[in-house]
Parts: sequence; structure tokens; C-alpha cells
Amino acid sequence: MEQRRVPRKVIPFPVQVGERPTVILLRGLAARCPACGARHIFEQVFRMKDRCPRCSLKFERVEGHWIGSLGVNTTVVFGAMLLALMGITFAVYPDANVPLMLVVEISLALLGPLLFFPSSRMLWTAIDLLMRPLAPGEIDPRFVKVDPYRDRPTGP
Repeated sequence: MEQRRVPRKVIPFPVQVGERPTVILLRGLAARCPACGARHIFEQVFRMKDRCPRCSLKFERVEGHWIGSLGVNTTVVFGAMLLALMGITFAVYPDANVPLMLVVEISLALLGPLLFFPSSRMLWTAIDLLMRPLAPGEIDPRFVKVDPYRDRPTGP
């Protein structure tokens, strides 16, 4: 008699690690590991480790994972540029201070992506974890509170 395969129950990442989604996102925004909050993720400013030094979370979960962080970085920098442009416009209205606007906008366009780079990488990892739960081998099992493989109900 053939045994029926029971589909694995999908458990969201916040339940797996026992944290609220806002905490996971704030950790990512602070350039910390979204799973455990560890620091020292980056070896240099633009070079990060493959795994978290504390919980061994694998950061590049799929091929091309970091394309999403480029989108996050671009969106945040464009948003900051828009807010700066609106703020300067409202502050100096009705006189247009074009040189000030140019200096602020060009500075944000050049420095913004560089300064936000570490945060955008970790924030994207946090967003990705909220969309796709952990798979086996992506993190040290000691940091998983609820594991769909380990905590599966047994019996009929």
C-alpha cells in the first residue's frame, strides 16, 4: 500500500523565529541580521559576509537575490530627493533658490545610494524573509522556534 504524502504546512518567518514583522523590518533597516539582530554583517562598507556570524542565516537565498535591494535603495533615495525638493520649495516660496536645490539634489543623488547601501541589503533580506519562509539549511536550527519539518504532527 502506497503511503500518502502530506504536504508541508507553510509557517511564516515571524512565527518560525518568534519575532514580530516590525522588529524584523527594523533590524533590516538598521543593517542588522533580520533573524537574530546580530551586528558586524559587513566585512567592509560594500562587502558583506555570506552568512550571519551568530545565527548563520544565509543572506543570498536565491540567485539574483540582491536585485531587490537595488530597487529598495533606488526607491528610498528618490523619495528622499522628492522630500528635499518639496521642503526647499516650501521653505523659500515664492523665491526659487535653484542653486541650493541643485546642490542638495545632486548631493543626495550621489551620496544617498552609497550611504543607504548596507541598510538596503539587509532591509531587502528582511522583506524577502517575510515573503518566503526559511528553507532547511538557511539558518542554525537553534534559532528556529517553530520548524515545519521538526514540529510536524505525527500519527493519523
